Amino acid sequence: EHPQVFMSSEKETDYCSLGDLPPDEVPALAAPWRAKTRAEYEAFFRDAGDARAVGEASPTSLFYPPTAERLRQAIPDAKLICVLRDPVERAYSHFALARKMGFETETDFEAAVAREDERWRTDRSMRFTYTRASFYHDGLAEFLARFPRERILVLRFEDLSADTAGAMRRIHAFVGVDPDFVADVAVRHNRSMLPKSGLVREAFGRPFRVRRFLQRNLPPRLVTQLGNLIMRPPPGLAKDVRARLLPRFVDDVRRLETLLDLDLAAWRSS
Repeated sequence: EHPQVFMSSEKETDYCSLGDLPPDEVPALAAPWRAKTRAEYEAFFRDAGDARAVGEASPTSLFYPPTAERLRQAIPDAKLICVLRDPVERAYSHFALARKMGFETETDFEAAVAREDERWRTDRSMRFTYTRASFYHDGLAEFLARFPRERILVLRFEDLSADTAGAMRRIHAFVGVDPDFVADVAVRHNRSMLPKSGLVREAFGRPFRVRRFLQRNLPPRLVTQLGNLIMRPPPGLAKDVRARLLPRFVDDVRRLETLLDLDLAAWRSS
């Protein structure tokens, strides 16, 4: 929304994580619309004009270890924003998203988690990395080793949700645009929702079908409102499930607290 900001025409370019790689190094199920070459990457920004801040958003950047060095080489003066979520909540949201997209056939979260290693052996994309992608320390350490600390803004998802307008003011100031611009934060976009029927899942859950057509041709607010009509919220994460998954993340969260000098005690409790 900010008039001084331009975001890439494809939200997740995946260029620095998966672009310019030999075919045998790219996960077979990587997003087909990613930027495969530098030329394709730059094409996503061809309409940037005189925008003061030009950016993109690729969650794969934190997941694949070589990304930090490749990003440093491609855009050495980049400013980086990393939004981190409670690891168990992130894993569950990822599962709900996979269900929404029609990729995940398991209806039980813990059953899907139990299949992660099996699936990882044949699919190195992020499609089923529910808990694997919820370990943050090592990925973030790679960026902190290559970029000055003042060029990396780390936010907690909880803070972004609790005070979205305040978080946006902080982000605007960080990227060097007018921090007083008031963004419309009334509508929550890109929520993990479940289709209300199999027909909806088939129509909206596959790449290049109805969902992507609407995303490319309608305003985001309208797409979100349509989704709210045909989707339903997933059930909340059960406390006993959280308690069983929590121990696997405690060490990573403690290391992250030290790395960032940030209190993340809430992520270590059930």
